[in-house]
Amino acid sequence: MAAMTRDAAVERVRTRYRDLLGSATDANEWPHAWRAEINRGGFRAVDFLADEIIDAGKCVGCGACVNVCPADVFDYDDQHPIAARTDACVLCVLCAEACPILRPPDKDLGDLVRYREPATDEGFGPYSYGIYARATGPEIKARGQDGGAVSALLVHALDTGTIKGAILGETLPGQRQLGRQRLATSAAEVLECSGSRYTYSPNTLAFREAMRNGVTPLALVGVPCQIDGLRLQQNSSIPHAMARWYRSNVALSIGLFCSESFTNESIQRLAASIETTPDQIKKMNIKGKVVVELDDGRVINASLKKYRQWARPACLYCIDYSAEHADIGMGGIGLDGWTFTLVRTEAGHRFLQAAIAAGAIETQPLDADPKGEMLLRKLSLEKKAGRPHPAKMPTLAERQALGHLDPKTFYTTGPGAAAKANGGASGDAS
Repeated sequence: MAAMTRDAAVERVRTRYRDLLGSATDANEWPHAWRAEINRGGFRAVDFLADEIIDAGKCVGCGACVNVCPADVFDYDDQHPIAARTDACVLCVLCAEACPILRPPDKDLGDLVRYREPATDEGFGPYSYGIYARATGPEIKARGQDGGAVSALLVHALDTGTIKGAILGETLPGQRQLGRQRLATSAAEVLECSGSRYTYSPNTLAFREAMRNGVTPLALVGVPCQIDGLRLQQNSSIPHAMARWYRSNVALSIGLFCSESFTNESIQRLAASIETTPDQIKKMNIKGKVVVELDDGRVINASLKKYRQWARPACLYCIDYSAEHADIGMGGIGLDGWTFTLVRTEAGHRFLQAAIAAGAIETQPLDADPKGEMLLRKLSLEKKAGRPHPAKMPTLAERQALGHLDPKTFYTTGPGAAAKANGGASGDAS
């Protein structure tokens, strides 16, 4: 009987949610679909999440549902959660609350994030100030990406004890361009994770190790979808110990600028296109082209346009380039060998200024290369332009039927743009 009640509640939530997607004038009303069930004792939200996001192929792989679940309902494999133990669900509804594809952040998120005043928004999210930054230490600068500012910031925070661990990504053994999560608790471990990979790494899964071992406070370095998942975990309207843990123990979030990431297969394809093997690729960077450094010292440029055919289809469902909800946004645009750095919150300001004052990071003003800010604005606006909220975007199967999986062009030159031009409900499938 209990199972039948839960099944009926799931269907009730699903129907209510889809009605709200089509009728609510304010997207912040959408969570009412599941929050209305809390006073009734909750419902098996894992089934709702599976129907709307996981099985629909709309999951970005951020891991928020996996990490926030107090009953270990989910496994994670091949960049997606798997509802492996649905009978263990305790009806807490946290997995629905934490999913950034189901809903936008609540309007009071700014109270949690504490954007630093004066804050402005010029198309890439609220921020207080921006600079170019890089590490002063030669080893960090050499091993890091675009000057190693992220690594330098984390090493300083660990050395001074303002964090005890950093949630990062490292590479798989023998596959230097494929990533996995890592909890780093020392400067040496941070440096082992330095540099950028352009395949997807589920960094946030390392939160579970930190929680088990009592490693706090923490810093998270992640792409925008991972930052959004963290913020929804922290700002959940459902009072629960898991949400309180994320509010209390994550002291700093560093969001990496990201247009899209690429499939693991892309590395094999890229290596073949430049007549080498994946194990010979030492380092990659994307600067309007794919810059590949090989073990033998050669640097080969490959076409970004061709490489983009192996972009992760899931990246369509992220419309945030510059990690607008992070404490600090960082990326390698503009001045060569420096990291474009946006300070958004009070926490971001404290951590960055402490590293600067200690001499761990040096800076230059943004007007040292104004093109960086122009490019940031362009890329941020392009990722939003013409796109509805991901909840209203077509499923993976619908995109496959349309024959268009490229996340970057679906709403610019692809079916989404064509539907909008023809007066259709561009991407409103739900």
